[in-house]
Amino acid sequence: MDPSLHPLFRPIQMNGADLNTYYIEQTPSVPLLAYIACYWESGSLPYSEKNQGTADQPYMFMPARVLPDGCTDMLITYDPIRLVHSYAYCGNYTHPFVVPESANVSASSEYTFGVRFFPGGAYVFHGLPLEEFTDRRIPLEECWPAKLNGLQERMAETSCFEERVQVMNSYLSPLSVQAHTYESDMMKNVLHRVFVDGGRMSVSELAMREVISERQLHRKFAEWIGISPKRFSEVVRFHRVLDSIHQGHTADGVELALIHGFYDQAHLIRQFRKFYGDTPLTAAKEHHQMLSDLYNKSAAQSVILNS
Repeated sequence: MDPSLHPLFRPIQMNGADLNTYYIEQTPSVPLLAYIACYWESGSLPYSEKNQGTADQPYMFMPARVLPDGCTDMLITYDPIRLVHSYAYCGNYTHPFVVPESANVSASSEYTFGVRFFPGGAYVFHGLPLEEFTDRRIPLEECWPAKLNGLQERMAETSCFEERVQVMNSYLSPLSVQAHTYESDMMKNVLHRVFVDGGRMSVSELAMREVISERQLHRKFAEWIGISPKRFSEVVRFHRVLDSIHQGHTADGVELALIHGFYDQAHLIRQFRKFYGDTPLTAAKEHHQMLSDLYNKSAAQSVILNS
């Protein structure tokens, strides 16, 4: 993998507008930039900081949408009742879902810390075919190296997001594979072609340009990405459409279909609904939600990141 791929693919996650919670992000250390999109954390705010609204303007919750984006995540969740962390790994999700509203009884110290791996990045660390984890959330020990105990001990001693970032940087850096291999270079080339073409290049042409068979290409995507090259290309093209909507360029289905290479408006809507859960028109209405700042290319910064 290569950090130069990141500017070519910045998928948008719709993080909702629950003002009773926070969401923050940070880029990893330089040695990890090729593999990790970002570190992130979400959790409940202290009760004194929660926005309950007023009688005239009650607080309206807008749920978060988790959208397929080709990324996988390591999740570390802290339970303030039991005073323990739980560790999990999430593979690629192939369908969108909505995160339910956080319960009012959530403790203010509850949080989830995440490592969002760029497409192809996680394979470098655990070496297991990512197709085994697609649409699954599993205990981290089922796929992670034996040094997990050391991470658990150090993470238990942290008290803030910045400390957890430092722990994860120092933990993951020695585990990453620095040497380039034929496979990693090939996958970097294929991802570059998919990103530059906006997901419109056919699988047969992708394979032809890398001088490999379609069968080989499917096998490598199963190992490194977790989904087929066709599905991954569809995800990339979906995020291009979503980006156009978010930037306010257009919400017209006919124009979007023309710009992004769909057969017609009906084809666009079918593909968009598959990954968003609703129509482009709904996405246009929701585009003002809090977004990932690391993926947000609009002139105005979102309100996710809190100092």
